[in-house]
Amino acid sequence: MPPDAVVLPSRRATWTSTGLTAALAALLTATAYVGAWPLAAVCALGAAAMAWGWPVLLALPSPRGTTSVVAGGGVLAAVAVALTTEEPLLRWLSLALAVSVVGEFVHQAARRDARPRMVESVTGSVAGLVLVSSLAAVVALPRSPVGGGGVLVWAVPVALALVPQALPLPGRVAMPLGVLVGLLAGGLLGGLQHDGHVLAGLVAGVSAGVVLLLHRLLAVLPPAAGSLAGRVALAVAPLAGSGMVAYVAVRLLAR
Repeated sequence: MPPDAVVLPSRRATWTSTGLTAALAALLTATAYVGAWPLAAVCALGAAAMAWGWPVLLALPSPRGTTSVVAGGGVLAAVAVALTTEEPLLRWLSLALAVSVVGEFVHQAARRDARPRMVESVTGSVAGLVLVSSLAAVVALPRSPVGGGGVLVWAVPVALALVPQALPLPGRVAMPLGVLVGLLAGGLLGGLQHDGHVLAGLVAGVSAGVVLLLHRLLAVLPPAAGSLAGRVALAVAPLAGSGMVAYVAVRLLAR
């Protein structure tokens, strides 16, 4: 097998997932200017979409139970952040994640298939819960100093950073180019915000690195190319994983 077949993601999977990521990023950005609850609804929808394809992408056992746990955890996390109106805005997010992890153990206890590959199932489910909880953190971004623009500063660079991955470029070029595109887009968009938050935008743009690493890690899995559910999970998971990074960057650096 040639080295590129192992290292490089499927071109079809990359194009599809990049388009879906861009669509979700645009939807998140638009609803950020409407209010916390519409944004929370989109985050919950994204979490449910990822949960649908997550056990397929990772080939996990007990897929229906895993989907239910990850989707429920994503909805719970988004609601927990939306309900919080005073600082710290993420105070209940950790509790929502903890409850969701307990739900995963309940799921394992309720399995009736002799629980094969239980460690793999628990690990994959908890990883999915961490990702959807990270996505829920962006519900608090409109209440940061940059307002709804905080979601714009995060989501657009992330989507743009994935574009070089879909081009016929070697990985050693596409990866650093994607990080550079995300960094520059974040700094530019941050500077265009009211009062200018270039530094916060640059650091938020660094989340593009998280996106590219996750995308590259997951895109080589066979279900990413052979399954619609797998491609949907591939589209949402990297974007979700960068949400917490962006929130921390904007919250700490934008004043």
